[in-house]
Amino acid sequence: MIRPTQAAAVLVCVSILAAGVAAQTPAPVTARGDWTIDARHGWFGDDGPRVQINLRSSDGNDNWGFGVPVGELEGLPPAVQSGSATDIRFVLRREAGTFNFQGSFDRGRGTGTYTFSSNPTFVSGMATLGYRNLAATDSVRLAVVDVTQGYVRGLAEAGYKGLPFDDLVRMRIHRVTPEMIRELASLGYRSLLSDDLVRMKIHGATPEFIRAMEAAGFKGLSTEDLVRFRIHRVTPEFIQAMGKLGYKTVDREQIVRFRIHKVTPEYINALADRGYTNIAAEDLVKMKIHNVAIADIDEYKKLGYGGMDSDELVKMRIHRVTPSFIGEIHGVGYKTATIDQLIRMRIHRVDAQFIKDLQADGYQNLTVSDVIDLAIRGPRFSRVRRPRF
Repeated sequence: MIRPTQAAAVLVCVSILAAGVAAQTPAPVTARGDWTIDARHGWFGDDGPRVQINLRSSDGNDNWGFGVPVGELEGLPPAVQSGSATDIRFVLRREAGTFNFQGSFDRGRGTGTYTFSSNPTFVSGMATLGYRNLAATDSVRLAVVDVTQGYVRGLAEAGYKGLPFDDLVRMRIHRVTPEMIRELASLGYRSLLSDDLVRMKIHGATPEFIRAMEAAGFKGLSTEDLVRFRIHRVTPEFIQAMGKLGYKTVDREQIVRFRIHKVTPEYINALADRGYTNIAAEDLVKMKIHNVAIADIDEYKKLGYGGMDSDELVKMRIHRVTPSFIGEIHGVGYKTATIDQLIRMRIHRVDAQFIKDLQADGYQNLTVSDVIDLAIRGPRFSRVRRPRF
């Protein structure tokens, strides 16, 4: 049987041990600064309405901006969304610590001061995970992006243990999850750099996208290829549409070039309607690079230049032999000029005004070759020299 004096001694010992454990727990790190919120420009996420909180440290050296669900701001009056309120206080709790806000709102725009108190249990837990001696700003950053110990452990289990602090924060900002990493590994994308994981997430190169690309015929794409596909909007639907038009065997570089230069199914169909079928992939790209427009093809035909091949159309665009230029040349009597002659006229700066000047100075019934020869050999004044007889 335990006597009262013995029980008291046991309680004292337990109290001393508890005090010793508490003494080993890191003390809260407190940060201060200013905050702003513009509730008028909120948005809806999967977790409901959100607002942007902007923080500035008291020393002015650090700034953070992050979106947060309105429902997580404990004590924030609903009226501040569009109205006014003074001396308000609200709280944002994160595993890394707690933000306490104080301030006012005027027609949805809020300003004030904040304090941040770190969570000692989180700090000690992060130390066991390899992140020791966290500075005050480190704790704030982890709270801002809502890094949890569970998230860090999940990354470690997925093969990303001991990430540099900045990489850990970036991974969390862009929602690179352990589940995503494991799913990528199951698709053959193992041991990726953290930068690659972040880029893939930023651009939407998800496991779902990879599977869709494989189904569309593009297997074994590198992470760089996947990111480029997403940047240039190479979708499974685009690949399938191009395949139906005869471009099933184009490689990854060519399909990206199609997108970059706006070679679309609509453009190809419009060309086909005008007799341009089975055009090589690279020729299509050249036509778009040099702005061979469907409307110009129609105008060329009206002027008597239908049936040009893709190379001729490109050359016409390169040398600015436009429908309007051809119309002007026809207007001064050269309706039978060939494509090559029209291009040479452009190269040697022969335009309708030059021909009019020749005619005004007595040069009549000149052939296209004569006009070009005069442009090459004779000085080009506002009026050309009269011929000597």
